Amino acid sequence: MDNTPGQQERLAAALGYVFTPIVPLLMLTGAAKERVFLRRHARQAIFFSPILLLLLVATVIVAIWLLRQSLILFCILPLLLLAPFVPGALIGWAVYSGHDPSLPVIGGLANRQEDDR
Repeated sequence: MDNTPGQQERLAAALGYVFTPIVPLLMLTGAAKERVFLRRHARQAIFFSPILLLLLVATVIVAIWLLRQSLILFCILPLLLLAPFVPGALIGWAVYSGHDPSLPVIGGLANRQEDDR
């Protein structure tokens, strides 16, 4: 059996980073749980979720501060609210492009989970 991930698997893994934790949880509970590539990236994306949450909280704090400073800064608010999703989108793009990124610390945790299986 060929272990090279196909385009659909790479797309599913990439979407897991962008729409974490919903897509990775669906991957782990669905038929994709049999594929090592998807399982590893789903776990890595789930471990990435707290980082995304912290980035979102920091962004909201900065947004509130900006709104209190000047209403003109309200113009950059949409861009600011998209900023926390940029790391996940970049990781997702790397996965979809055929690279197999392993995030520092998080990648090790995901691999350790795989080894325990």
